[in-house]
Amino acid sequence: MTETRKFHGQDERDAHALAVGKIALAWNEFHETLGELFARLFVKHHHATALAIWHCLDSDRTQRRLLRAMAETQLQWNKKGLEELIWLLNQTDRILSEQRNVGVHAPLMSFTETDGTHKMLPLSMYGNRNAAKIEGRDILSEYAHYEKQIRQMGTFAFALSFKLTDAKHNPDDDWPPRPKLTGRPT
Repeated sequence: MTETRKFHGQDERDAHALAVGKIALAWNEFHETLGELFARLFVKHHHATALAIWHCLDSDRTQRRLLRAMAETQLQWNKKGLEELIWLLNQTDRILSEQRNVGVHAPLMSFTETDGTHKMLPLSMYGNRNAAKIEGRDILSEYAHYEKQIRQMGTFAFALSFKLTDAKHNPDDDWPPRPKLTGRPT
């Protein structure tokens, strides 16, 4: 079996492609957790119907609006639960969706310095807003930060789902801790 030769800069391009894929995968898993939370807020025997409604929508943002409306209807009795879920949705809309969009949609370009070193840079010269947001930054660090935050919020959403919908839980049990989200890697 012959080994395919790598082209100049392939390792850097592959590392960036993997980082983008990790963001997309984390986001998809997180959003499925939100869908499950939506379905769990329905009466138990309507779980499949709730998921069918969730998945018929093409927009993640519209799905989150649907979850917000369901929470505002179904959690009126649980002020703390509603507050936690609204916080999750607000943070998703303000921070996570922006980071996901930058990570997945920012075009990158392959660049070789005069000394032969290769790097990946945001392709912002044509006015792409997502690329401009990571101009001058360590792209792989940014992408790792985005993935980490999405995963932390997914864990929070999963724990919140059980806290809100598991009939066996003790109302005095602690609420899951909110993740500390930041716009930039620290």
